[in-house]
Amino acid sequence: MNNAKNDAAPARRNFLWWCAGVVPEVLSKYPTEKAKYEGIGGAVLTTGVLAFFSGFYAIFSTLASGSYAVLISIAFGLLWGIAIFNLDRYIVASLRKPTNPEVRWRQRIRETWFPALPRIALAVLIGITLSKPLELRLFQNAIAGQAAINQEKSVQEKRAGLIESSSLATLDAELKTIGAEVASGENRAQTLEDEFHKEADGTGGSRRYGYSEVARVKQEAAVQARQQVTALQERLRQVQEERDQVDAQITQQVSTFRSGLNNDFLTNMKALSDLTASSTAVWWISTFVVLLIVGVEITPVIVKLLSPIGPYDLKLDAMNS
Repeated sequence: MNNAKNDAAPARRNFLWWCAGVVPEVLSKYPTEKAKYEGIGGAVLTTGVLAFFSGFYAIFSTLASGSYAVLISIAFGLLWGIAIFNLDRYIVASLRKPTNPEVRWRQRIRETWFPALPRIALAVLIGITLSKPLELRLFQNAIAGQAAINQEKSVQEKRAGLIESSSLATLDAELKTIGAEVASGENRAQTLEDEFHKEADGTGGSRRYGYSEVARVKQEAAVQARQQVTALQERLRQVQEERDQVDAQITQQVSTFRSGLNNDFLTNMKALSDLTASSTAVWWISTFVVLLIVGVEITPVIVKLLSPIGPYDLKLDAMNS
């Protein structure tokens, strides 16, 4: 069992050294450098693993669908993780720091930090890209509520647009006008009918009891007024039916529009943007997530740049020279 443990440790260390892109034959001569490059290799491996999970979740939560969603997401996560891992391994392995103490600081910066700038810029881009799916997961409940509010607002705007482009406003105005005419005509017809009855029973008008010529004239006026009211009521009914049909069509179109809304990636991103703009707490957490991903992405390069120059670096510099 002791031999197994002794064999397992070098295998693990060799793998981390390989992740750091070292030359094992050279590194084996300098025991004090082994722990440093184990740490650098672990940082490279960590970014590759994180890239796999981030790529997997990004595709799984946005583009992948159907029965093969998990397999497609795993495949993309592996490709993305391998790409980031190899990129970090290449940059860490190829990053050389001047070992000559007489090298001026400007040349030292030019030969060490400048080659790392593209990787740092790429890390910022990757961090922003991969942080969004994580933010969608982190603020899932809040995003669902904001998305519902946004969808309801879209439905209301859709209905307002349909109403504005339809004849509903014109029909409502016509209904109001006809309604006023019906009320006025009803009052006039009722007044004329009352005058006819009073003329016929002798309690009003000429005070002559019976169906006189004056009563006949008032009766005809009352009948004519009642017919006008009936015609207006029929027109009112027709306009109301037309208005109901237009309103039913608008309701159907709004219902179709509502059923077409879903919680896709764009909808959730819009909701996240609204939450970030309206809530300082959400903005800070979102910024922290982005900075965290960016920090993890640039860890291998930063570790290599900040690590002190050791005998392994001096040996490689001598070999390259």
